[in-house]
Amino acid sequence: MRLKHFLGYPLVVAIPLLIFSLLTLLSPAPLPRLQDIVFDTYQRWHAKGRDPDSPVRIVAIDEKSLAEIGQFPWPRSVIAELTRKLADAGAVVIAYDILFSEADQTSPGLLVKKLPTSAEREALEKAMSPTTASYDVMFAQTMERAPVVLGVLGTDVGEPVKIKGGYGQLGDDPINFVQAFPAAKMPIPVLYDAARGAGAINWLPDGDSVIRKVPTFVAIGGKMAPSLSMETIRVAIGADTVVVRSSNASGAPAFGVQSGINTVKMDGRDGTVLIDTDSNGEVRLVARRSEPTSWISAASVLDGSFNPQDVKDHIIFVGAVAIGLRDQRTTSVELALPGVEVHAQIVEQILAGASLVRPDWMRGVEAFLIIVLGALLAWILRRTRNMPLVSTVAGLSIPIMIACWSWILYVRQGVLFDAVMPGTSILLIFLAATVYHYQEAEHRRAEVRSMFGRFVTPAVVERLVEAPDRIVLGGEIRELTIMFSDVRNFTGIAETQSPEGVVSLIRRIHTPATEAVLRHSGTIDKFIGDGMMAFWNAPLDMPNHAMLACRAALDIAGMAREFRDPPIQMGIGLHTGEACVGNLGSEQRLEYSALGDAVNLASRLEALTKLYGVEILVTEATSHAATGMPFLELDRAMVRGRQGAIGLFALHTGEANADFFRLQAAQAEILPPYRAGDFIVALSLLEKNAAAYRGGYQRLYDYYSNHFNKLIENPKPNWQGVTQL
Repeated sequence: MRLKHFLGYPLVVAIPLLIFSLLTLLSPAPLPRLQDIVFDTYQRWHAKGRDPDSPVRIVAIDEKSLAEIGQFPWPRSVIAELTRKLADAGAVVIAYDILFSEADQTSPGLLVKKLPTSAEREALEKAMSPTTASYDVMFAQTMERAPVVLGVLGTDVGEPVKIKGGYGQLGDDPINFVQAFPAAKMPIPVLYDAARGAGAINWLPDGDSVIRKVPTFVAIGGKMAPSLSMETIRVAIGADTVVVRSSNASGAPAFGVQSGINTVKMDGRDGTVLIDTDSNGEVRLVARRSEPTSWISAASVLDGSFNPQDVKDHIIFVGAVAIGLRDQRTTSVELALPGVEVHAQIVEQILAGASLVRPDWMRGVEAFLIIVLGALLAWILRRTRNMPLVSTVAGLSIPIMIACWSWILYVRQGVLFDAVMPGTSILLIFLAATVYHYQEAEHRRAEVRSMFGRFVTPAVVERLVEAPDRIVLGGEIRELTIMFSDVRNFTGIAETQSPEGVVSLIRRIHTPATEAVLRHSGTIDKFIGDGMMAFWNAPLDMPNHAMLACRAALDIAGMAREFRDPPIQMGIGLHTGEACVGNLGSEQRLEYSALGDAVNLASRLEALTKLYGVEILVTEATSHAATGMPFLELDRAMVRGRQGAIGLFALHTGEANADFFRLQAAQAEILPPYRAGDFIVALSLLEKNAAAYRGGYQRLYDYYSNHFNKLIENPKPNWQGVTQL
């Protein structure tokens, strides 16, 4: 069963449209990964370098620093010195992507306590001030004079989290939407108390370990804790409170649905920062390639060889960049870069007002476009199904347009529009429609072969198969040349044959007759016992259809003359005129056939061959259409049931030699007096030219002789030279 028998074109198109639109709306697990691949590609193609005017710099604990200062972690006295020099150089904020969750074991006080009890030990302990005894106290005292932000780590086991800045919320409780941790690893109290801020340093990479989003907040032990990046910005602008705005807040209606976080806002003495987030309170990273040349080596800060202008009025992130310290992350544009670089990039992005967003309603837009563009393409493909080049251009240009639109939105607006699902759905619609139209065309070809394979030559069938639209299946009026043939006295011949012999005889007659019709590009309409009906100029246009019909008639007549056992005589009638041709019949049975007055007249002509004693009788219309053929004018006659006289001509079946030309001359001499009503003169001229008829036209001579004598004996009143048949 072919496809079109059980699936209509609208259903073939609607199924993939419905499936892809639902998949787009529901966004099952594999789909976001495919989208990430596309969006990562966009970022790699459009990755920018670091802005030279960026207010963010990295002080790197690099290989040079490790070589000069020693292995990490360093004594807090070194960290304190580093902090002091950065603060003295004018750093706005010093954010440590380092977790100071344990006391410094290199502090002198701790080392002294490990000595054996003695008077000397007691003397050392008394001589030490709190600052010299503890490097942590030294670091804390330095932080009290410097704007420092420390790192906090959300963990499964730890202590309750404490936050530095104020926190407010509008709308639904955001703690329901952010990543949650049961506890935290906090900086030791002396350091935490001295710091201006503390932020979570947790990363939330995707399943492929790529960091595409950075959290603004995480939940630790039931409390909202800002990320290191957010806390750094808060301290930098001097904000006391961070406000998280979620669904169902005033001005952000969600119709009762808890759809998630919308924005994070900070108002400070140095300005306001408004951050648009996704529903989980995450900001998509506009990743750029790392530029190690922009890093400031911690060793250069400690030895004073750095340029203070690189620090003044800058936000400074301090973190490990040495490969051996294993703080390496993966982003959309780089396989490995230091984690501190990600913190720096997200702060750069937020302060520069850059964003990369994919609104929640974007999936609805994509689903809508799938339906609209898919339906449009389906309509175009249906209209252009016979124009493969146009269909292909349409099928490919729409996905390309979608991809270009997605790219433009990314580059110009920072909006992530997924081209994967709309583009794939359009390509699938194109494929489904192409397959459907191919099967439909194959079905039509099969119908054409089934319909015409028995009636026309294979070459004509193939032309119809190549362009089935040429066929008007419902019927049309067009000019045809119609042929009827019949075997003379077939009833008498059949009486001498057995039933099997009659069937064999008919097959022996019709087979070469059919071959003659098909050889000359005719269409077999039907077999009527020993007779046959055929026509030309349908289903394909044939400018010389009358000529082809005459040649086929000559071949059939020639076949009949050579037929033996038993010998037969054939009568053939040809007429050229308008008829209705197409799939005719009933609902139960249709046949490609022709009907109309022209068909009836051709049938009458076949019967009139007996009267005039010729093998092939044609009308004047056929003789005019088949110029160059050897015609012999016979008569003008009025056929019963028709208005107006028709000219009758015999198609000469022999050679157009001198004898035939003498016969044409005799007819040209006899017909004028005959038509003028001078039958005696016509008869005398007939007898005078009797020799011209003795070849193959003796029966025509006998007809004229008998006909003229009857007219002489019984003249017709109001004779107009037309024989009443």
